[in-house]
Amino acid sequence: MRNALKIVALLAAALLATGCNVIRGNETTSDYADDAALTSRVKAALVADEQIKGTQLNVDVYKGRVTLSGLAHDASDAKRAEQIAKQTPGVQSVESAIRVADAGSSSKQSK
Repeated sequence: MRNALKIVALLAAALLATGCNVIRGNETTSDYADDAALTSRVKAALVADEQIKGTQLNVDVYKGRVTLSGLAHDASDAKRAEQIAKQTPGVQSVESAIRVADAGSSSKQSK
């Protein structure tokens, strides 16, 4: 009985760990693992870059398509993040939803 419960718990955990898209049939377990690995590679490349390593960027990957979001210090940082993502092996396409910080917003509000 205990072994049966362990197996059921293990199978349930494995099913949950594969993500919602796998459960819905939108993505295979292999696709999910590939996307997770690609997410890690893109994030590692972004962190390794001296120009943009301090920016607050999020990386989402679905079937090799990368979506970048978050806040960049300036437009050149946002552009550099896109370049890095595009150069990462395995990336099919890159969509940027990165917002650029408005350095003058606090001085405008105080007037």
